[in-house]
Amino acid sequence: MPVRVELIDEAVDDLVRYAQTGNLPLFLKKLLRLEEVGKDAGLPLGGGLTGWRKIVGGDRDWRIIFTIDAKNEVATVWVIGDREDAECYEAAQRRVRALGRTQPHAASLAAVLFQLSQMQKAAKMRRRRQR
Repeated sequence: MPVRVELIDEAVDDLVRYAQTGNLPLFLKKLLRLEEVGKDAGLPLGGGLTGWRKIVGGDRDWRIIFTIDAKNEVATVWVIGDREDAECYEAAQRRVRALGRTQPHAASLAAVLFQLSQMQKAAKMRRRRQR
């Protein structure tokens, strides 16, 4: 069942960081799959993140950590990061604690893609001016 995919601000920052490494298409492919199939795109998490889900990528070395609302209509991405030393799971828990009871600001996947395209366009223009 299709869902709306949103990324909290910190997850957008994660995605921007990976865009700079050239790995953006790998993440976008997984995010688009999440948009198409909803929670079935990921696997359930346990421990302090029970009720959350993860999408595994690369050679099982990075994760997209997300939640799904009760109506299975909105997937909120909290972390896009390396699995190494469970850092992505710890980052998700830190981000939840930092927000307390407030709702995180989140942008739609379409808005994030537009933002990334504008950033890439600006970077390209800067490189041209430097020549």
